[in-house]
Amino acid sequence: MTNLHRLVSSPKSLLVFEAAARLSSFSKAAQAFNISQPSASRNIAQLEADIGQALFIRGAKGAALTEAGKALFLAVSGGFGRMSEVITQLQGQQDRADREVVLSLSNAFVTNWLGPRFAEFVASFPDVALRFELLPGTRVGLPEDVDLVSCIRDETANDAVLAPEVIVPVCSPAYLAQHGTLPMGADGAGHAFLHLSDHPRVIWEPMLGPSVRGADQPGTWYAFSDYAAILQAAVDGTGIALGWVNVVAGALRAGRLVPAWQGAAINTGRCIMLVSTRAGPERPVVREIANWLCAHMAEDLAALGRDGLVPDHVMDRSATQTVGGLSYTVE
Repeated sequence: MTNLHRLVSSPKSLLVFEAAARLSSFSKAAQAFNISQPSASRNIAQLEADIGQALFIRGAKGAALTEAGKALFLAVSGGFGRMSEVITQLQGQQDRADREVVLSLSNAFVTNWLGPRFAEFVASFPDVALRFELLPGTRVGLPEDVDLVSCIRDETANDAVLAPEVIVPVCSPAYLAQHGTLPMGADGAGHAFLHLSDHPRVIWEPMLGPSVRGADQPGTWYAFSDYAAILQAAVDGTGIALGWVNVVAGALRAGRLVPAWQGAAINTGRCIMLVSTRAGPERPVVREIANWLCAHMAEDLAALGRDGLVPDHVMDRSATQTVGGLSYTVE
């Protein structure tokens, strides 16, 4: 194959030859390549000169292949056919890549918030090939080459704000009926707590006070490395979990989870942001997906305020409370 350029004057002559042999006509081959019939004849004549044999028998009824022409057509058509298949496959791969949008989101967010509205989500973007990269716990650093990454940080001008970072202790209605609401300043005795092992327990200090800093912490504690598992355990009535509102908003609205603490929800002053880590300009469809997520989240947050589940003033992004003096993230 590497010596082909030495065997024929121009690869184009092979293309014209293949078309003329397949169509049994120099004129039709010329039309296929948008060239004149004399030009097609010259290409084939040059190929015959390069090979040293006649490839066609010219006649009034068209062009018929000689034995040499039949042998060459068999080889050329097979090679061109295989090349056509590969090119089609590569173009299809590029088309899928162009349509693909990669979302790096928490497993808990997708399972609890996006999952119940997933059919509506995908129906809104029928031409997009969605790929989800799910995170079980806290995010450490941002992944590269991702269209939308959820992360918790201070609000920035160019990125989409999904929600303020608001934390609400939550439990199931059955657990609440059996154990009652966690009182202000209670040490947690008599309750079970579902804790994300990525976090130090001081994150519970606004609810449970300084007792969580001691070695002997009241109450029963269960540690998980996956936040989605924590919320499932809370729904099942196992105990109290810290609920990031952007994850539990749907469960609160549906009544699968209820606030478990007598105190107000905690606004950390940060936001859940949707950012892109891909190089180059952002594709319009990526911004449309971010806007869809933000708009539906805004509906949930407004409904939580109307229903009194999370006070409106807590959702205000200017409201800030310290959570144990440390930073915690669950997207």
